[in-house]
Amino acid sequence: MRYTVTFDALLAAVSLVLSAPVSVRAIPFPHDHEFPASHVNLSEISHLPANVSRRAAPPLTIPLVPFGNHGLDQGYTALVKVGTNPVAFKVLMDSGSSEFWLISDKCPQRGRRNVIGPSTSQTVRPFGRQWSTGYEDKSTLAGAVVTDTVIVADRTLRGIPFGTADTLTNSLVNSPYDGIMGFGFSSVSQTGGPTILEALSITGLIPAAISGWKLSRSADHGNDGEVSLGGENLARFFQEKQVFVPNLSGGVSKHWQFDIDGISFNGRRVTPGRIGVVDTGTDALYAHPVDALTVNSLISGVVRLQDGSFAFPCNARPKLSITINKVAFDIDPRDITGPPVINGFCQSNILPDPTRQPGEWLIGIPFLKNVYLTLDVRRDRMGFAKLR
Repeated sequence: MRYTVTFDALLAAVSLVLSAPVSVRAIPFPHDHEFPASHVNLSEISHLPANVSRRAAPPLTIPLVPFGNHGLDQGYTALVKVGTNPVAFKVLMDSGSSEFWLISDKCPQRGRRNVIGPSTSQTVRPFGRQWSTGYEDKSTLAGAVVTDTVIVADRTLRGIPFGTADTLTNSLVNSPYDGIMGFGFSSVSQTGGPTILEALSITGLIPAAISGWKLSRSADHGNDGEVSLGGENLARFFQEKQVFVPNLSGGVSKHWQFDIDGISFNGRRVTPGRIGVVDTGTDALYAHPVDALTVNSLISGVVRLQDGSFAFPCNARPKLSITINKVAFDIDPRDITGPPVINGFCQSNILPDPTRQPGEWLIGIPFLKNVYLTLDVRRDRMGFAKLR
């Protein structure tokens, strides 16, 4: 069955939630990103359209396709349809950001990627603002906010606002995807609109603003990656081996941050408590240089490279685990082993990052391939479980 809702219905749902009991979570639109009055008048919206059921539709599951070099997994994309005659856009699924954006038809760096704009969609409309954002690797983009129809699996949002990229810099120029879908928080979105996940939830197109992630490993010669929107796929993990931790982050830079009990090597604890940041769009584990040195120095045969990173024999099998809420989650040694560098040595996927605060780790794909990840916006918490 195909589920459809308009952005007017989304705003109606927001209006209804704002008048509901305080136990109901509303989309937290930031004060500095108010919707232009020319587009939306909340006082005129009082109910959901008759064709939108108040009972939430079931969760949906989208396949995730890995990309990368040397058989390594550098990111995961999914197909999302946008526009009049919906074009399938390949978007990076990223828990480390909060915006949904696509390359615009004005972008000089578009290459052969799919783009959005009046030349490709008759229903795209300007939203009356410019926007820009940047990422940890110093890549940036800038463009306009527009509205159009967005179809995620069989769920349709009409007139939803999202960003377009008129200019791209650094790694975004030659990226293998047409845009990014962020799974952070609407309250910090630079476009001023809701995340796609929260939009689907607040309109009843999925049961809740929850995403469940199973990332595949190319070295296993299979692609069973997926993200479930609205709930978890209980068939993918052991419920009795699942733990939840509260989100520690808030304010204007809110992201998915949690407590780590400690990090162990060969079963021995080598760091005390740490802070982790979940990022499905990052292809390594980034740590403050002190922690990166501490852990890498325990790997047999490790050497320091000129750029400050580390390498070890490609046939090494470092045994690393991260303990969260008293449960140790092992990392497959293949996921610690990065691309080959020279003479049988491979780069370590535990990278030093001087921009990290002492004790902070950016937890990317090498760890997340080893767990089932749950991101629960409604309860502001994260879940980690052992895979089946």
